[in-house]
Amino acid sequence: MNKPFFIRLCYGIALLSLLTMNACKKDDDHDHSSSSDSDKPVITMSSPSDSMMYNNGDTMYIKGTVTDNSLHELLVTVTDANDSILYSQAPVVHDLTSYTIDMSWKTQVGNHTNASIIVVAEDHNANISSDTIHVHIMP
Repeated sequence: MNKPFFIRLCYGIALLSLLTMNACKKDDDHDHSSSSDSDKPVITMSSPSDSMMYNNGDTMYIKGTVTDNSLHELLVTVTDANDSILYSQAPVVHDLTSYTIDMSWKTQVGNHTNASIIVVAEDHNANISSDTIHVHIMP
């Protein structure tokens, strides 16, 4: 069951607002912005693959990399088809140029669940990238 694009877009905007609410403190000697940086962070996911099937209690391994000139924040979330958050993690990536995503989550569902793994990365110039992987979890 696919949700309309605008509902997913609204959900993405809500996630991004969470990211920007925790803006970093800008010191006088540490300029976080560069008007010439318009490049979005690059997200490369290696696991899981799209449409992968899991049974309840299986461990889902979420792996990939995020790169940018200066990362600001990263959020990895697993949601169900109703956009309820099943798992979420916001690792500290502040000022890094590369981060390796290496997370695991033991699936816990009561019903067949179409889930989405959503990765959102933001750099210090408010350039934002996201990637979504769809999986199925059987009870």
